[in-house]
Amino acid sequence: MDKYTYLFPFESIPFKSKILIYGAGDVGKEYLKQMLMTGYCQVLGFVDRRDNKQSMSFPIYLPDKIADIPFDYIVLAFKTRTTAEDVTYNLTKQGIKTSKIIFQEARAEIPIFDNYCESVDMLVNQEFAFCKSKISVAIKMGSALGDIIIKKKLLLSLSLMEPKMLIDIYTPSGKERIQSIYSDFPQLNCVIEDGGAIYAAQQSKYGIAMTVFYMIIIDYINDESISESPHFFKKMKTHQERHKMYNLSNYPSHQNWIHFSRGKYYKMNCYSIYNYTNVFQITDWRVVIPFRDSYKKEYKNMDLISYITLNYGNGISSKGNKQSVSKQWPKEKFEEFVIKFKKKYPNIIVVQLGDQTAEKVRGVDKYVLGKSLELVKYILKGAIFHLDIEGGLVHLASQIGTKCVVLFGPTSEEFFGYRNNINISFSKCSGCFCLYDNVYQCAREMERPECMWSITPSIVLKKVEGYLNSLDVKSNINTLK
Repeated sequence: MDKYTYLFPFESIPFKSKILIYGAGDVGKEYLKQMLMTGYCQVLGFVDRRDNKQSMSFPIYLPDKIADIPFDYIVLAFKTRTTAEDVTYNLTKQGIKTSKIIFQEARAEIPIFDNYCESVDMLVNQEFAFCKSKISVAIKMGSALGDIIIKKKLLLSLSLMEPKMLIDIYTPSGKERIQSIYSDFPQLNCVIEDGGAIYAAQQSKYGIAMTVFYMIIIDYINDESISESPHFFKKMKTHQERHKMYNLSNYPSHQNWIHFSRGKYYKMNCYSIYNYTNVFQITDWRVVIPFRDSYKKEYKNMDLISYITLNYGNGISSKGNKQSVSKQWPKEKFEEFVIKFKKKYPNIIVVQLGDQTAEKVRGVDKYVLGKSLELVKYILKGAIFHLDIEGGLVHLASQIGTKCVVLFGPTSEEFFGYRNNINISFSKCSGCFCLYDNVYQCAREMERPECMWSITPSIVLKKVEGYLNSLDVKSNINTLK
C-alpha cells in the first residue's frame, strides 16, 4: 500500500505526545500500526466500549475509566464524523477539553506517512504565503459553512487595508468548502488542513498570524515586516491592544455569550461583530458567492422546474444521534410539514439537501445528499425558498438571493437572522446559544427544547402560504424561476 485513506492526524498532534486511541476497530489498529512504525507518538492504549477486544497487547480502557490517565490527546479512530461527534459530546461531559480530542475524516488517498513530513516541508517551502510575499497573513479558523461565509466579509475588509497581502488559511477540515466560497478572492494563497500544530510551528514566519472565531486574536506580529506596510501593521497593533482592553478571550462559551451580548447592545450582527475594536469597518451583510460554470449543465440535467429545498440536520442530530440538540427542528415535524405542503401545492417539488449521512425526510420528492457544494449553489439559487434551521445553507442561500424560511431556537434571530428571510422563533424562550460550554445544551435542560418544539408545521406552512401568495403562486404552478 503506497497511499493511505486513514492516515494518522500528524498535523494536529505534536511530536512525542502521549495519546489514547478511541476505537479499537480497523481505523484504530491502523493508527497504532503507523505509530509503531514511525514512533511519532507514545500510545498509552485504546479506549473502547468493549474492553475484551485484543489489539496488539495494548491495554483497552472503558470510556468512563480514562479520567485519571495522563494523556495529552485522545485520537478518535472512526470512519464517520457522526460517530466522532457523538463521542466528543460524551467526552466533554466527562470534563475532557475539546482541544484534547482529535478527529480526522477519511482522506483522499494521502501519500504514505513515511513521506508525510517531507510533503509538509515541501508545502512550506513552495506554497506558503510567507515564501511569496513580504506582507503575509496566516488565519486560523473553523470549517463550518456558515462561518466560512461570514468570515469572508472579514477577510475582504482585511484585504482592503492592504491589497498587496497574501493570506493562508489554516482549518481543521473543510478545505474544499473554503476554496469554493473564496475562489474569487485574489489575496487567498492556499488553504491548509491543520488541527493547529502546523499553524503553531509556522506562525512566526508570517507578517501577521491571527486566530479568528467570534473574535480576532492576533497571535504574532513580525516587527521586521512593519516597514512594508506601516499603515496596515499600525491597524493590526491597534486591534491587538484594544482586544486586550476588551478583556475577553474567545473561549469558553460563556465569554462568547458576553461578546454576543455586547454586540447586540451596540446593534451589531454576526458580520459586524468583528468591528468590536473599531479597527475593521464592516457595514453590510453582502458576500459575493462565486459559481462554477462547469456545474451549470449538471444542474440543468436535473430538470428541476418549480421546487423548494429543505435541510434536515444542522449538526449531529440528523444522523441518528440520540442526545438532545437544542437547535434542531425534529424530523417528524419536517415530515408533517412536507405532507401539509404537498397537499396544498402538489405540483411543487420538494428537494432535500444535506451530506451523504443525513437521514432522509419521508415524503420528499428528490434527495440530493452528499453532492458537491458547487452543484448545491445552483440548486439553492433556483429554489422558490429554502426551509432550514439557522446554519450554513441558510447563509449560502441568503447570499445568493434565495428566500429562506428559518426556524430559530437557541441561536439569536436578532444576531444571525437575515432581514429578507422569513424568520420564525418562539418568543417565550429563545437565544440561549453560548450560555453554556456545550452549545447543544438546552438552557432549561429540556429533552424536547420548547423553543423548537413549539414551532409547529402549521405555523411554518402559514408563513410559507403568505410568501407564496405574495408571489401569486398557485397550487398548479408550473414555473417560478
